[in-house]
Amino acid sequence: MIDYTDVDAKLDEYSEAFDFYLECGEMPPSMSDDDCLAGYMREVIDNNPQIDGSDSTWVEVLKENLISFFAAMLEQFRAMQLEAMKELTLIANFSEAPIEQKRLMWRQVSETISGKYSKYEVNLPGFTAQFKGDDKNSVFAALTSNWENACKDKLERQKRQMLERSKQQFEMICRDAGTADFEDKKRVENYVHRYPQLKEIVDMIGRDKDPTKEEKDTVIYKFMPTTVSKNSSVEEIDRVESGNNLERVLAVELSMPEDLFYKRYATKELQQFSSPGKDKPKKVEEHRRAPRLTKGPIIVSIDTSSSMSGRPQKIAFSLLKQLLRMAKKQKRPCFLISFSVRSKSIDLSKPRNWGRLDNFLENSFSGGTNGEQMLGEAIRVLQKGTFEMADVLIISDLEFPKPVPQTMDKINKEKTLGTRFYALQIGNWSDHQYKDVMDKIWQI
Repeated sequence: MIDYTDVDAKLDEYSEAFDFYLECGEMPPSMSDDDCLAGYMREVIDNNPQIDGSDSTWVEVLKENLISFFAAMLEQFRAMQLEAMKELTLIANFSEAPIEQKRLMWRQVSETISGKYSKYEVNLPGFTAQFKGDDKNSVFAALTSNWENACKDKLERQKRQMLERSKQQFEMICRDAGTADFEDKKRVENYVHRYPQLKEIVDMIGRDKDPTKEEKDTVIYKFMPTTVSKNSSVEEIDRVESGNNLERVLAVELSMPEDLFYKRYATKELQQFSSPGKDKPKKVEEHRRAPRLTKGPIIVSIDTSSSMSGRPQKIAFSLLKQLLRMAKKQKRPCFLISFSVRSKSIDLSKPRNWGRLDNFLENSFSGGTNGEQMLGEAIRVLQKGTFEMADVLIISDLEFPKPVPQTMDKINKEKTLGTRFYALQIGNWSDHQYKDVMDKIWQI
């Protein structure tokens, strides 16, 4: 029996299976052949030839719609399975009970079987008639085995019937909503093309851009070598040294016997002029950044105060959806925090929440801004799990006070663990106080 009680785990499994089927043309070996949702996934993919084209947006739209549909189905399956598990527990208890306990349980058992199954599924009268014989244990064993199989078969039948009733409605909604979702995602992409800063942010957080050009972590001191010019003037000569550079050899060296001259040439013992050139030896600082090989979680905080309504809102949503798309491809956890007067959060690493994103952000963009609460929520998320090497992005007009010293200490501590804090400021740009808080700030 397939376990549907952990809905989030099953949705993760179906999300992986979708990508695996597109790449390999078959379901993962771990996916059971009896899984009716996996079978329907194959059917949906095979009946949508447009996802084989060059436009990956159709694939993304289909996957999101299918996972949202599976989330609703799994909630129904979970309720069915929990009910079946109660009955399977009764079967197990009855099977393991001694004969005297079986007699006490018999009324409950017979009422359950007769109320849920026909005689073709569990022939209760036939088993009852066999109890007149001596081998009652064998009869009980056969009865409980038949009953358990009937219970599991009934559960599978109910799930398939539920799927058959629901999939027609899903396919109708998918046809109508699919085009709208596709056009919405294309609008998101158009924003990215209109504002190159958005693509730069996605590249930075996706680690597709060389971060050494943008961020400086470690200072390494290097000594530049002294350069010697080939043709130095008399003014540039500052000492005599040993060597075999014939352009610099002293005239007195040329008057010695030939064999001695060649010996001193071979051993670089000829006396010659030396010049350091115009540049003196100097110590220089080179900034290097320790590599962040691990692509950690992504935390996006969107300012939903009234000052961000309109165009800033559209820019913020477009960037968020691009980051979510990238996080899905890289299989990175993604956490969204919306904040104005209060902050609220949603874990977008869970496929069940993909379809809740628009509702989560609806009716926002009102009131003022509490940046301190937003930063506190971001730090709380960072500290509650394995969020090392995380990327935190704040999308806001940044019109709120600088963090208090206690919060700033927590931010700096997270930075030492590999977390990077970025910001996209949408609105009037000034020499902002947050430039000392963030690792990098983009502006639109």
